[in-house]
Amino acid sequence: MKKTPKNNISGEIKASSKPRRRFNFIDFLLILFVLAVVFVAVNIVSPMSLIDKLRPDTTHTIQYTVEFTGVSAEYIEKIKENDTVVDAVSKQTLGSVTAVDNNTKYTVLEYNEAANAGVLVEYPDRYNIIVTISASATYRDEIGYRVNDRRIAVGEKMALRFPDFVHEGYCIGLSVES
Repeated sequence: MKKTPKNNISGEIKASSKPRRRFNFIDFLLILFVLAVVFVAVNIVSPMSLIDKLRPDTTHTIQYTVEFTGVSAEYIEKIKENDTVVDAVSKQTLGSVTAVDNNTKYTVLEYNEAANAGVLVEYPDRYNIIVTISASATYRDEIGYRVNDRRIAVGEKMALRFPDFVHEGYCIGLSVES
């Protein structure tokens, strides 16, 4: 038995189903274009974007200086030139020692009531050690210098390990050799 279209109130014949729109190649290209625009916009705004990772890092040889304060006299000879420097936290190599200055006495500014002023008090058994380290570093704009994924910058607090010594200090100088 053949189905006949039904009449509505006004007497017109109403189709029982609407024609379906087929998905075509142009729709597919439009969707891909919109997704690509969204992807690029997110990567430009994101701080860890794919575009930043695609930019080449430039490699330089740097020398940075770290100061360790208040080191006991028994440890001042523990750091030697050509010692390998390791980050005490990540265990990554951060270069090698090129110079050591361990002749500066550790001083603290203390208030002297009699003089009504600050006075530098020298501790005879404590020293400040200034270590210059040479390393191969990568440089990227807005990130700075990195040695084995460790940021190297003036003012950066660093926990460093040497073969016979471990201490925490601050980077007080940075220069680029090449």
